[in-house]
Amino acid sequence: MSWIFDHFQIFVLIVFAIGSIVKKFNEAKATAKPPPMPVDLPEPMFEADEQSSMLDWPEEPPALAPAPLPGAMIEAKLEAAEALKHQQDLASHLQRLWETKAATTGGAAATRARIASKGATKPQPVPIPSLRERLKSPAEIRRAIVMREILGPPVSLR
Repeated sequence: MSWIFDHFQIFVLIVFAIGSIVKKFNEAKATAKPPPMPVDLPEPMFEADEQSSMLDWPEEPPALAPAPLPGAMIEAKLEAAEALKHQQDLASHLQRLWETKAATTGGAAATRARIASKGATKPQPVPIPSLRERLKSPAEIRRAIVMREILGPPVSLR
Protein backbone atom coordinates (compact mmCIF):
# COMPACT_ATOMS: atom_id res chain seq x y z
CA MET A 1 0.00 0.00 0.00
CA SER A 2 2.86 2.35 0.75
CA TRP A 3 4.28 1.58 -2.71
CA ILE A 4 1.10 3.03 -4.27
CA PHE A 5 1.50 6.28 -2.33
CA ASP A 6 5.23 6.44 -3.08
CA HIS A 7 4.72 5.84 -6.81
CA PHE A 8 1.33 7.45 -7.30
CA GLN A 9 2.06 8.71 -10.85
CA ILE A 10 3.01 5.24 -12.08
CA PHE A 11 -0.09 3.78 -10.41
CA VAL A 12 -2.35 6.34 -12.15
CA LEU A 13 -0.75 5.56 -15.54
CA ILE A 14 -1.26 1.82 -15.04
CA VAL A 15 -4.91 2.31 -14.07
CA PHE A 16 -5.42 4.59 -17.07
CA ALA A 17 -3.84 2.03 -19.45
CA ILE A 18 -6.01 -0.79 -18.10
CA GLY A 19 -9.13 1.36 -18.38
CA SER A 20 -8.26 2.28 -21.96
CA ILE A 21 -7.77 -1.37 -22.92
CA VAL A 22 -11.09 -2.36 -21.32
CA LYS A 23 -12.87 0.49 -23.11
CA LYS A 24 -11.46 -0.53 -26.51
CA PHE A 25 -12.44 -4.15 -25.85
CA ASN A 26 -16.02 -3.13 -24.97
CA GLU A 27 -16.30 -0.88 -28.06
CA ALA A 28 -15.02 -3.66 -30.30
CA LYS A 29 -17.47 -6.06 -28.74
CA ALA A 30 -20.35 -3.61 -29.23
CA THR A 31 -19.52 -2.91 -32.87
CA ALA A 32 -18.92 -6.55 -33.76
CA LYS A 33 -21.57 -7.96 -36.02
CA PRO A 34 -23.87 -10.44 -34.35
CA PRO A 35 -23.78 -13.95 -35.77
CA PRO A 36 -26.06 -14.30 -38.77
CA MET A 37 -29.54 -15.42 -37.92
CA PRO A 38 -30.78 -18.54 -39.64
CA VAL A 39 -32.78 -17.61 -42.69
CA ASP A 40 -36.12 -19.28 -43.18
CA LEU A 41 -36.05 -20.41 -46.77
CA PRO A 42 -39.35 -20.90 -48.55
CA GLU A 43 -40.44 -24.44 -49.07
CA PRO A 44 -39.34 -25.86 -52.38
CA MET A 45 -41.89 -25.96 -55.12
CA PHE A 46 -41.28 -29.64 -55.63
CA GLU A 47 -40.05 -32.39 -53.39
CA ALA A 48 -37.95 -35.39 -54.20
CA ASP A 49 -39.27 -38.74 -53.20
CA GLU A 50 -36.75 -40.54 -51.02
CA GLN A 51 -37.51 -43.89 -52.62
CA SER A 52 -37.41 -42.73 -56.20
CA SER A 53 -35.60 -40.09 -58.16
CA MET A 54 -38.88 -38.81 -59.59
CA LEU A 55 -39.83 -35.23 -58.70
CA ASP A 56 -43.33 -34.36 -57.59
CA TRP A 57 -44.62 -31.09 -59.06
CA PRO A 58 -46.80 -28.85 -56.90
CA GLU A 59 -50.53 -29.09 -57.34
CA GLU A 60 -51.09 -25.32 -57.85
CA PRO A 61 -48.80 -22.87 -59.64
CA PRO A 62 -47.61 -19.86 -57.59
CA ALA A 63 -49.87 -16.82 -57.69
CA LEU A 64 -48.66 -13.93 -59.84
CA ALA A 65 -48.69 -10.32 -58.63
CA PRO A 66 -51.70 -8.37 -59.87
CA ALA A 67 -51.05 -6.05 -62.81
CA PRO A 68 -51.24 -2.33 -62.02
CA LEU A 69 -54.50 -0.66 -62.87
CA PRO A 70 -54.54 1.70 -65.88
CA GLY A 71 -55.67 4.61 -63.67
CA ALA A 72 -52.70 4.14 -61.34
CA MET A 73 -50.34 4.06 -64.32
CA ILE A 74 -51.82 7.29 -65.67
CA GLU A 75 -51.47 8.98 -62.26
CA ALA A 76 -47.86 7.84 -61.99
CA LYS A 77 -47.10 9.23 -65.46
CA LEU A 78 -48.77 12.55 -64.57
CA GLU A 79 -46.72 12.81 -61.37
CA ALA A 80 -43.54 12.04 -63.31
CA ALA A 81 -44.42 14.69 -65.91
CA GLU A 82 -45.10 17.28 -63.18
CA ALA A 83 -41.79 16.45 -61.50
CA LEU A 84 -39.95 16.79 -64.82
CA LYS A 85 -41.61 20.16 -65.53
CA HIS A 86 -40.70 21.36 -62.03
CA GLN A 87 -37.07 20.32 -62.56
CA GLN A 88 -36.98 22.12 -65.92
CA ASP A 89 -38.41 25.28 -64.32
CA LEU A 90 -35.78 25.13 -61.60
CA ALA A 91 -33.03 24.62 -64.18
CA SER A 92 -34.17 27.63 -66.22
CA HIS A 93 -34.43 29.77 -63.06
CA LEU A 94 -30.91 28.72 -62.05
CA GLN A 95 -29.64 29.58 -65.54
CA ARG A 96 -31.18 33.07 -65.27
CA LEU A 97 -29.55 33.53 -61.86
CA TRP A 98 -26.14 32.54 -63.25
CA GLU A 99 -26.54 34.96 -66.17
CA THR A 100 -27.53 37.78 -63.82
CA LYS A 101 -24.58 37.04 -61.55
CA ALA A 102 -22.18 36.98 -64.50
CA ALA A 103 -23.49 40.37 -65.66
CA THR A 104 -23.37 42.02 -62.23
CA THR A 105 -20.11 40.63 -60.88
CA GLY A 106 -16.76 39.78 -62.29
CA GLY A 107 -14.26 41.03 -59.79
CA ALA A 108 -12.51 44.33 -59.35
CA ALA A 109 -11.48 44.62 -63.00
CA ALA A 110 -15.07 44.27 -64.19
CA THR A 111 -16.24 46.83 -61.62
CA ARG A 112 -13.60 49.31 -62.78
CA ALA A 113 -14.61 48.71 -66.40
CA ARG A 114 -18.31 49.33 -65.58
CA ILE A 115 -17.48 52.52 -63.73
CA ALA A 116 -15.26 53.70 -66.57
CA SER A 117 -17.97 52.94 -69.13
CA LYS A 118 -20.45 55.04 -67.17
CA GLY A 119 -18.10 58.01 -67.45
CA ALA A 120 -17.51 58.34 -63.73
CA THR A 121 -14.27 59.87 -62.61
CA LYS A 122 -11.99 58.48 -59.96
CA PRO A 123 -12.70 59.82 -56.51
CA GLN A 124 -10.24 62.50 -55.56
CA PRO A 125 -8.25 61.88 -52.39
CA VAL A 126 -9.49 63.88 -49.45
CA PRO A 127 -6.77 65.93 -47.78
CA ILE A 128 -6.05 64.79 -44.22
CA PRO A 129 -6.68 67.63 -41.79
CA SER A 130 -3.99 68.59 -39.34
CA LEU A 131 -4.12 67.50 -35.72
CA ARG A 132 -5.17 70.98 -34.59
CA GLU A 133 -8.12 71.00 -37.05
CA ARG A 134 -9.18 67.51 -35.96
CA LEU A 135 -9.24 68.48 -32.27
CA LYS A 136 -11.54 71.42 -33.02
CA SER A 137 -14.25 69.02 -34.24
CA PRO A 138 -16.52 67.59 -31.48
CA ALA A 139 -16.99 64.37 -33.49
CA GLU A 140 -13.22 63.81 -33.55
CA ILE A 141 -12.99 64.39 -29.79
CA ARG A 142 -15.73 61.78 -29.19
CA ARG A 143 -13.90 59.39 -31.51
CA ALA A 144 -10.63 59.95 -29.63
CA ILE A 145 -12.29 59.20 -26.27
CA VAL A 146 -13.82 55.99 -27.59
CA MET A 147 -10.53 54.88 -29.14
CA ARG A 148 -8.74 55.51 -25.82
CA GLU A 149 -11.28 53.32 -24.02
CA ILE A 150 -10.87 50.58 -26.59
CA LEU A 151 -7.11 50.64 -26.98
CA GLY A 152 -6.11 51.77 -23.48
CA PRO A 153 -5.55 49.63 -20.41
CA PRO A 154 -8.64 48.11 -18.81
CA VAL A 155 -10.33 50.02 -16.01
CA SER A 156 -9.37 47.34 -13.49
CA LEU A 157 -5.65 47.97 -14.17
CA ARG A 158 -5.73 51.78 -13.97
